[in-house]
Amino acid sequence: MSKMKKRNSYKYLVALLAFITIGCSEDFLELSPNQSVADFDALTTLDDFKSSITAAYSGMSDADYYGRYFLLVPDVMSDDVKQHPSANRAKDYAEYIAIVGDGIAEEMWQEMWEEVNALNAIINAEVDLPTAVQGEADHIVGEAYAMRGQVYFDMVRIFAQHYTFTPGASHLGVPIVLEFDQFSEPSRNTVAEVYAQVISDMNQALTLITDDTRTGSTSTLSRNAVRALLSRVYLYMEDWANAAAMADAVINSGSYTLVSNANYMSAWTADYSSESIFEIAMTENDNRGSDALGGMYIVTGYGDYLPADDVVSLYAADDARLGWFVDDPILSGDYAPFRVGKYPSITGENNTKVIRLSEVHLIRAEANAQLGNTASAQADVDLIRQRAQPSATAVTATGQALIDEVLLERRKELAFEGQRLWDLMRYKQDIVRTNCTAPICTISYPNDRVILPIPEAELDANPNIEPNPGY
Repeated sequence: MSKMKKRNSYKYLVALLAFITIGCSEDFLELSPNQSVADFDALTTLDDFKSSITAAYSGMSDADYYGRYFLLVPDVMSDDVKQHPSANRAKDYAEYIAIVGDGIAEEMWQEMWEEVNALNAIINAEVDLPTAVQGEADHIVGEAYAMRGQVYFDMVRIFAQHYTFTPGASHLGVPIVLEFDQFSEPSRNTVAEVYAQVISDMNQALTLITDDTRTGSTSTLSRNAVRALLSRVYLYMEDWANAAAMADAVINSGSYTLVSNANYMSAWTADYSSESIFEIAMTENDNRGSDALGGMYIVTGYGDYLPADDVVSLYAADDARLGWFVDDPILSGDYAPFRVGKYPSITGENNTKVIRLSEVHLIRAEANAQLGNTASAQADVDLIRQRAQPSATAVTATGQALIDEVLLERRKELAFEGQRLWDLMRYKQDIVRTNCTAPICTISYPNDRVILPIPEAELDANPNIEPNPGY
């Protein structure tokens, strides 16, 4: 959906999606078939299912989702980046001064609920298809289940506190809406309930999706991709045994191999590497340019954010990942000398890597370290660290020191992929910006502002939904 179309039809969930027009009216509007696939009768053939799931994948590439802000906002709120003096986009989150009417939160909320709406339509469609195509249709429905689980996981992370914030994850998450009803006004479910729905959806997907991707590339979901995503969900829940088991299944499948040290940097300018498990396709037609995630970092884009010096210092001189940092002689003082070059396309065509094999190894390492399976955890950390830096010595740490080594390697391997903030929150750590160019340099844990506000438009339209504290 283009930005112009989105500006002309601000759509928010009041059930699955009751619609309001921002700044004009709070009346609910009916959803016509050409506005959404919520009309189940629109799906009557296999081609309809294909078109609908393709549109859902495309929605995930939007700049208000995996195309930019879903990865950028958590990173600017963490300690991995510093602001350029001309920073504008997402600046209020970097400075922890966002308000309930913030446009980024509104657009992200809208995009995620449009995704849920589209995926519900696929899941709930009741169509009799020829036996010859039923397997492919089932695979598509399985993809829809997995994607709905992923959207809910993303939503509950960005709009609610982390799973262990309260005992039993009893704090407020987001509404769970599984069927379209424009007149409903749902309240927020607990975080525990949302996670349970995520796991249910992904497990259902595993019964429908095959081992191979439907399209032949990792821009669509396979059974192993769902397992990889589930391993991350279990990790965030501190369900270490299930996290390790899911990671084991992915690694032992033999479907993926780590990119070599020599080819590591080039893997970030190409799509679908050997370690890609699921990534969001960014095509030439998208052509987001400076509005893409990379545009927030590179000098030919907006260049709003720079790598913090202490992050750069984590990498040894012979670490291949040091190539992510590009010297910019124009920068000076506290802002010098590097820019992030992990997403270098000036037309925004770098695919967003949602999950890859290196992360799954680190998920297994963290889970095993927590379970006391020391040798296995050490081996996985060594594998990722020595792939990037062959001269690195083997990890000998045990206990908490080993967990710290895993988290350090996560910070290095997954830098600028939108995960640092949630790692800090999972371990209930303060955010300390040692190379700080923002007005606020230490954000103490716990903090209401490490999540986004429930948008003001949603609060105005739905009397049953509670705001996030602090906004």
